[in-house]
Amino acid sequence: MLNFMRLGGFNMWILAVIGVVMIWTAIQFARGADPHRLSILRALTFAILVASVTGFCSGLIKVFVSTGQDPDKFGGRLSDMVVGIGESCTNLVLGGAFVVITWVLIAVGVRRMPREVI
Repeated sequence: MLNFMRLGGFNMWILAVIGVVMIWTAIQFARGADPHRLSILRALTFAILVASVTGFCSGLIKVFVSTGQDPDKFGGRLSDMVVGIGESCTNLVLGGAFVVITWVLIAVGVRRMPREVI
């Protein structure tokens, strides 16, 4: 897991913090559904999705800038590009995993919510 975090770069720690807060809030929502918590979860979902895409794009920028410096060696650096793109994708995987877990918990909370609130 630490290697996975290292591959994605600094943004992975930001995603982890937001994700832990999201899951904790989703657990609280699943235990006692509250419209206020649901609005917080929507905002956190948007934040983690934007952070995931930002981390992915910043990783791609680093890959393309690093491998594109010397056009004569570009063909020999194709494997480096593939590895770098894979490393960039870890941001999307971590963010997506947190979103999936959160929204499964939200589904449980919505199911348990009284009919009058829905």
